[in-house]
Amino acid sequence: MPRNKKEELIFGICICAIMVFFMGLLNISIHLGHFNIETLKTAIIAFPVTFIIAFILENLVIGKINHILLRHFVAETDSKNSFILFNCFFIVTLMSLIMTIVGGMLGGDTFSTVIAEFFIRWPRNFCAAFFLNILIAGPVSRFILRLVQSKFKKVADNTL
Repeated sequence: MPRNKKEELIFGICICAIMVFFMGLLNISIHLGHFNIETLKTAIIAFPVTFIIAFILENLVIGKINHILLRHFVAETDSKNSFILFNCFFIVTLMSLIMTIVGGMLGGDTFSTVIAEFFIRWPRNFCAAFFLNILIAGPVSRFILRLVQSKFKKVADNTL
């Protein structure tokens, strides 16, 4: 897990990028009714704006709420895996609630359409995001973080 602000930033960018790209790809595919090269192009074009929105939301709003929830549900004596699971659950729940609305509007739907279809879209987005986070985005981001940490350790060892 991240040990300082720099590592938190690296980890946050990795996990946010993976989640935003693949959730965007899923939702665009569902919205268009198919997956092809045009769907992939649309997801790539939508990625920068969606990433910026999601990253800002996670860091300014959701992260603060998540820390409060973690303090109430996870004790220092609990395992690292329980922390990871609760962290994932809270982040995915809060982000999927907000990004279901934001993503729908970025996709061209009106606010009333997004709200009318919210209880169809949100459960699908939550389930997909939860498993994407647990099975792919989290492990890949933690692996990248370990690589960065080992590189920093080697640099620090060489300077001593």
